[in-house]
Amino acid sequence: MILWFFDSWLGGKLVMETFQKEFPDIEMILEMDREHAPYGGKSWEEIRILTRVWVEKLFARWADVVILACNTASVHALRWLQQEVFVGRHILGVTVPWAEAVVEWWYKKIGVLATEATVRSRMYRDRVHILDDSVIVEEVGAPWLVPLIEQGIVSWDEIDSLLREYLSQFSPDIEALVLGCTHYPLIRESIEKVGKDITRQQRVIIDPGLESARRFHRWILRKDLI
Repeated sequence: MILWFFDSWLGGKLVMETFQKEFPDIEMILEMDREHAPYGGKSWEEIRILTRVWVEKLFARWADVVILACNTASVHALRWLQQEVFVGRHILGVTVPWAEAVVEWWYKKIGVLATEATVRSRMYRDRVHILDDSVIVEEVGAPWLVPLIEQGIVSWDEIDSLLREYLSQFSPDIEALVLGCTHYPLIRESIEKVGKDITRQQRVIIDPGLESARRFHRWILRKDLI
């Protein structure tokens, strides 16, 4: 079996590395759409078109499973690709596993830090509410984080300043913070530090890429792929 990962840029590399730790014997390949990165500021129509083109390429290269290692692409294109475009093919994203984790861990109030496109979609809130509609989901768009990360972080002070602006918009009593973009684990330490400075307590961080890897084994067993 070959797993092909797709992202617009660096976040997909982190997701694939997480999967490699869990499944060292499975062959994995990453493709990135650097030409059109980042996806977070694009319309849902653009995101769907770009994602479809790339998924088509990957299946043409004999991919057994395609994983959209991009929250924005997963939110805007995954269901459409699964249900209307590549029916019967194996396409996964990174949005469902973290929602399952939130419900399994009994969180009642969470925050989601994500790209503007992801926040506009309300998909994170909807995904959690399918499983438990009593969970309060606060979403904050962070338009400048991904561009800074992709350009190479020149100033951590600049990152911390942006994080303070974004994280201060959450209620102080959220129980966990979801990293709603696969780029954000690259700045996880800063997110934890600034968050603690604001609330005077350490919040639980949920990484959708990590939760996806943890739940992938159940999926491949159900599909009888190994």
